[in-house]
Amino acid sequence: MPKILIFSIAYHPFVGGAEIAVKEITDRNLDFEYYLITNKFDSAWPDEEKIGHINVRRVGAGKKWDKYLYPFRAFRYAWRLHKVVHFDFVWSIMAFYAGVTALFFKYFSKIPYLLTLQSGDSDEFIQKRTWWWKFYYQRVYRNAKITQAISQYLAKRSRKAGNRGEIILVPNGVDLSLFQANVSAKEKLALKKSFNIADDDFVLISVSRLVLKNAIDDVIKALNFLLYKSGLKVKLILIGSGPDEQALKNLSLNQGVADNVIFLGHKDYTELPRYLQIADVFIRPSLSEGLGNAFLESMAVGVPVIGTEVGGIPDFLVNNETGLFCEVKNPSSIAKAVERYSQDHELFQKIKINGKNLVQEKYSWDKIATQMRVIFNKMLN
Repeated sequence: MPKILIFSIAYHPFVGGAEIAVKEITDRNLDFEYYLITNKFDSAWPDEEKIGHINVRRVGAGKKWDKYLYPFRAFRYAWRLHKVVHFDFVWSIMAFYAGVTALFFKYFSKIPYLLTLQSGDSDEFIQKRTWWWKFYYQRVYRNAKITQAISQYLAKRSRKAGNRGEIILVPNGVDLSLFQANVSAKEKLALKKSFNIADDDFVLISVSRLVLKNAIDDVIKALNFLLYKSGLKVKLILIGSGPDEQALKNLSLNQGVADNVIFLGHKDYTELPRYLQIADVFIRPSLSEGLGNAFLESMAVGVPVIGTEVGGIPDFLVNNETGLFCEVKNPSSIAKAVERYSQDHELFQKIKINGKNLVQEKYSWDKIATQMRVIFNKMLN
């Protein structure tokens, strides 16, 4: 059985788009043996465990600075493990910590690597983080045998970095069995009641890390327009945590919308569908975005979306067809998009149906896993 070594700075129980993708893909491709080396962000996490079909190995001691030492520790651990397991190829999850580890592992072992690009950070942010080791960062892209990008935006970034190899576009997917499972009317009613959401409230939702790039501050400012200029009864549910949480709570007070914003903090991935099913519209006016899994998950539920025309979002959001665009850093534009949904029932229903159909046709994890199996087999040849 072919053996794949995976480098990923983070993995379960830390859950983001990349971590979900690795698990969903490996769970559906059982003809390979997987070992994954990740950073130990919490000292309580075990050094070794099996999650799904992946043999997980954690390096570090749960300290804040461990992630900076990850490339050295992961390389050393992988080198020892390779002598026993004999890996067929390496799979690097993103180009930063994991990418440089895969690059040096290739230099010393001659084992080729598959590079997966998932990052939602802007080009400017990436440049600030990599200027001092730009020489090696660019070689992470240039030395990959195959690059899998989850969006056209990330594929273009790879080309700009000098990648002249094969780039294959395979997006992230959605667990349709989870996100299209029905929540009973009784449960929806109870959930709305617990949040003091009235029957005539128009409910917005965002599942987002509370960080600058996701521009949740602009959504809160848009609520001020909607409540005090448009007169729309609106509530905003925010699922997620992050360093900007307190600042966003203060902003909601300053904007006079604190009673209309519901901060739920982090929720388990499996809980998301029940919250999405009580919402009317999903919104995230991102400043940058690798793809936007949360958009696709909302569309799978049947919740129309509002997003900005940045990063990988245009891969699936066609304005007036599968969602509505708003302008970057423009709360007034966000408010106008919400108003269109609330006032134009025909548009709302069209986008709801189109979005759901698009996800079913192109973004199921079963289809994504099949495409990745083709790439895995190409890596073996």
